[in-house]
Amino acid sequence: MNAEEKGFRSRPRWVDEEPMVAGLLDTFLHKLEHGHRLTMRVNSKTMPELFDFNNEETKYLWSLVKSLNNEYHILSIRYGRTKPFQEAYDNAQLLFNDEKEELVRDWLNRPALDPYSLVWHEALRKMADKFEDHGQTFSEQIVRLPDRGAEQTLRAFARIGGELQKPITLRALSARCFWGDSKFLDHREELVRTLYPNSSHNLQTRPVLMTVDLASHFRRVLFVENQDTFLALSKMALPEVSLVYSGGFRGASARIRTSGNVAFSYLGITDEDTRNAFERWWLGLDDDKVAKVYFWGDLDFTGMAILKALRVCFPKIAAWKTGYYPLLKRLEQGLGHDQETSGKERQKDPELTGCEIADLELLPAMRTAGEFVDQEAVLMRELEI
Repeated sequence: MNAEEKGFRSRPRWVDEEPMVAGLLDTFLHKLEHGHRLTMRVNSKTMPELFDFNNEETKYLWSLVKSLNNEYHILSIRYGRTKPFQEAYDNAQLLFNDEKEELVRDWLNRPALDPYSLVWHEALRKMADKFEDHGQTFSEQIVRLPDRGAEQTLRAFARIGGELQKPITLRALSARCFWGDSKFLDHREELVRTLYPNSSHNLQTRPVLMTVDLASHFRRVLFVENQDTFLALSKMALPEVSLVYSGGFRGASARIRTSGNVAFSYLGITDEDTRNAFERWWLGLDDDKVAKVYFWGDLDFTGMAILKALRVCFPKIAAWKTGYYPLLKRLEQGLGHDQETSGKERQKDPELTGCEIADLELLPAMRTAGEFVDQEAVLMRELEI
């Protein structure tokens, strides 16, 4: 082993910090131990964290996977064909380099003879009838949790069956089965459905909550990223403009235009007819109602990523020039903050959003300046409305 390889033997901090990475490596070790092909397709089932577009760290997580290829040569990546709205990694194939088995076992503290695996499979043999798939999934997939033993972990998953006999949300199910932790199952819904295919119909969708300042006769809809700006704009009573507080990535969920997947909270007093008209437009039930859609958020990479994600649900949404141009002016005047010192070092350049203003003006300006400007820097009196 040469000096360079020795240097790479130390485990990167992000292997401990990001469960997705450790889980990916653990999956390949499992494949290796059971004689399965050392390949995996990247999709929402195999790596759901990369397709959770409510999470601004999806690009960061993919950069870690690429590090396993570029820096450590543990994986190689073969990209598949993608459509313009898909991420580059969608349907990519990951291939594990079995020459790196020793390194990966060292990182995961998983020796070739794995005591945890032995306990897991013995406990599963006793509990297999608790799962509707009779333990098939867990015979191929081991879940390792810090400070939890194999039998304790399996018993928690086995409790799901009883709770799923009546309708329940994923968060409530998680809190009741996994030591009061409501978020434990956030990225494991598909696993729950695989373990309990007959009962999973009782999983209730958790609607996305959207706060709206509704105009009585709206012709434009403006998504606003930050709460202070949203409330300040609401006081201006912009004519024919309905405001939607996107709350970061909450408004970028791919399901928010489907009935039952979204709930609205209205600011101020609105009449029922106005609310119904807005909701029919939102759900695409009124072909006669046409409204232009805009987004205004921070002048940073995350803001542009939100805009890009919103275009999945609102294909014609565009950056709101009235709000972004004052931010751009401050950036050009040297009044921005750099990525590293502002705690935004994990923000990843979205490259292209599909919005002409963002792609040709805003993103190039940020790249050139190497700085960002938050939305709150612009006061309402500075907007040319």
